[in-house]
Amino acid sequence: MLGEIATFSDTRIDANELDETNFVGVDNLLPDTAGKTDASHAPNTVRLTAYEVGDILLGNIRPYLKKIWLASNIGGCSGDVLAIRIADAYLTELVPEFLYQLLASDVFFAYNMQNARGAKMPRGSKEAILKYRIPIPPLDEQERIVAILDKFDALVNDLGSGLPAEIKARRQQYEHYRDRLLAFREAA
Repeated sequence: MLGEIATFSDTRIDANELDETNFVGVDNLLPDTAGKTDASHAPNTVRLTAYEVGDILLGNIRPYLKKIWLASNIGGCSGDVLAIRIADAYLTELVPEFLYQLLASDVFFAYNMQNARGAKMPRGSKEAILKYRIPIPPLDEQERIVAILDKFDALVNDLGSGLPAEIKARRQQYEHYRDRLLAFREAA
């Protein structure tokens, strides 16, 4: 389960240490696992949840929007963004990019929606998120999977906006292989 190998960030950062590049609100997380953009407004609280490089930031409002980002810098996030951090004991056993790929999958977002609360503005259940079952293959296997998925991602991103049908086909191909690569059978 995710809660056995990761936690939600419990560190804090002062708002005056943040700017548009390192403050992450749910508004500047992009839908459909497209990452994040710079914030257009300042934080509205004095202290925020801190995030670190390698943390996975997950939009917790309207999980169906699939807002997720693998942090490439340090900063702070609003209360509507969960900062998932690999526990120190598992840093040598789990590649952050692999955990990101697991949590960016349609399977995870479907699970998150099944456990969400509220109709108009559903919110993911933090308890259920920590109960999400994840595999931990050997490091070399994690790195191989991430490398394959990164290649597909690069292909999709390099196609440009002039080829929408090709982009859609490549995205479907990427999602198919991502789901196949991340589907681990239960041990008998």
